[in-house]
Amino acid sequence: MTPSPLPLPRGERVRERVNMSPDRWETIKDSVKKQFHVEEEGIEDLIVETGDGPVKQGTAEFVVFESPLGRTKLQFQKKPKMEEKKYFYSKREGDAARVEYKFSEDETVHTFKAYKWDDLEDEWKEMDPKSFE
Repeated sequence: MTPSPLPLPRGERVRERVNMSPDRWETIKDSVKKQFHVEEEGIEDLIVETGDGPVKQGTAEFVVFESPLGRTKLQFQKKPKMEEKKYFYSKREGDAARVEYKFSEDETVHTFKAYKWDDLEDEWKEMDPKSFE
């Protein structure tokens, strides 16, 4: 893990994204199914809010299970590779700046993420996925 260029508040960690192959994901998923009781698994759309409204940016395969850490969710994301990012600025008052992204038609990026359920806030909290590799 590379150190953060800015000091982080006490107790905060830098979260890294882990690039993973589909074969490695299947191995991890099979291991989880053998060791733990799977509560839920499936595929969900990755939706991103844009100025034009919600846009599907890819898909994520997931598995939810009860582990010694508590309720845990592992997610394997498949998104098109971003090829270009353009910034558009306006000097006119009231106009907002915008960003346009260009994504590859044939290349995809695979990312592995891990989450732990937070009962107090009733939501998933991202954790370091390296412990599941």
